[in-house]
Amino acid sequence: MYSTPPSGPQQPYGQGQPPQPQQGGYGYPQQPVPHGHGPAQPYGAPGGPVPPPHFNGAPGAPATLPGPGVTVRVLMFIGGPVGILLGLILAVVVMLGVGVGVAANSASETGGADIMGMVGALGALGFLFALIPLTYGIISTVLAAKMGQQKKGVYWGVVAFNIVASLFLVLGVISALAMETAPSNVVPLAFHATMTGLMFAPSVRRFYGV
Repeated sequence: MYSTPPSGPQQPYGQGQPPQPQQGGYGYPQQPVPHGHGPAQPYGAPGGPVPPPHFNGAPGAPATLPGPGVTVRVLMFIGGPVGILLGLILAVVVMLGVGVGVAANSASETGGADIMGMVGALGALGFLFALIPLTYGIISTVLAAKMGQQKKGVYWGVVAFNIVASLFLVLGVISALAMETAPSNVVPLAFHATMTGLMFAPSVRRFYGV
């Protein structure tokens, strides 16, 4: 004889048994899904969680340009426009001189090709002298504008610019001493030497990652 079920209200099959954990693919339990959301998505999937950002800067690098770098940047922002202005003034003076020479040669009865050749040579030399401070000013201004970027190329560009400018100024001082005249490049040379030294400060090197 079959045993009779116990008296009382009938319970559906399986009620009263402990709940079994839901199994995901390959036997791993599924991750809990917040209420009201769909299935959990991996990183990078549409609608999935965003992966945490990665830090690409150099460890310990300051977030802003340190004080020595700011000093170099200010000095270069001052020297740049001064060089551009000086170059433009020299160019205008040379153009006026060439124009006056051409006009005088045309009005003179003894004028000839030799005088015109001399005027042309002096004009070319004058434009060369005007081009030097103009180029200096443009490069100084552009580098100063980019010094806020944490790039090694910017760092080495500023260092190379100041070293080359210092070498030209040293040649000017030597030439003045050889001609027994007072050198006029001592102050700019001191500024560029100071800026070169400030660029090698540890905080500035950390900022650019060099």
